[in-house]
Amino acid sequence: MNDPIGCRDMELLCRQRATLNAQHSWKWLGEAERWKDLAHRETASRFHAEHPGPMAMGPNTMEGDRRTIRRASQVEGRNSPLE
Repeated sequence: MNDPIGCRDMELLCRQRATLNAQHSWKWLGEAERWKDLAHRETASRFHAEHPGPMAMGPNTMEGDRRTIRRASQVEGRNSPLE
């Protein structure tokens, strides 16, 4: 099941079964934890797919970083404003 909501539903179902079946509650609570973990992993993987993070664009993607300004001023033969 690749749906975090469906995983949460299964977790709740297992917890309900644990309360109704006290003799095998350990089994159902274990299953509930497994579904909870699966839902968490699904949510995290979807989040990381939508928000790849700052380094996904690569380093020095901003215009006007120190090296670019320094090189441009050296080419023009003047002192860098950053020095």
